[in-house]
Amino acid sequence: MLKEILYKTKNVQMYVDETVPCLVGEWDGFMPSKVFRENINKLVELLKEHRPQYPKLSILEDTRKLGVVTRNDVQWVLEEITPLYLEIDVHYEAFVLSKDAFGQIAVKRYASQNTEKGQFTVQTFDDLEEARTWLKSV
Repeated sequence: MLKEILYKTKNVQMYVDETVPCLVGEWDGFMPSKVFRENINKLVELLKEHRPQYPKLSILEDTRKLGVVTRNDVQWVLEEITPLYLEIDVHYEAFVLSKDAFGQIAVKRYASQNTEKGQFTVQTFDDLEEARTWLKSV
C-alpha cells in the first residue's frame, strides 16, 4: 500500500488507508500534554478534511510505540475529542496496542470508557491486519 503522509512530526505520522478506509495515526514515544493535544487536534482536522471523500471513514491508531499518556489527556480526549468524532460522523476507532503494559493502560482506559457511553465504538488489537479487518467489517 502506497501511503501519502498527510502530517508528520517526531511523534506521529498520519495518512489515509483507502483500502479500509481509515485515517491512520502511527504514534511513537512520549509526548508532553501540549504536543499530544496538538497532534490529536490535527487528527480531527484531517478527519474533517477527508470525511467527505470517504463516507465510512474510521480511525486506526497504531500505538505499538506510543509512550505513556496521562490520565488528564485521556480524559480530555473522552470529553472534548470523541464528541467531535461523532459530529464528523466517525463512529469507529481501532487501536493496535503496545506490548508494553504502561503503553496499554491509557488506550484500554479510553476504550472502556468510550464503550460505556455507547455512541462511539473502540476496539483494541494486537495486530495491525486484525484492526484493519475489523474496521472494514463495521
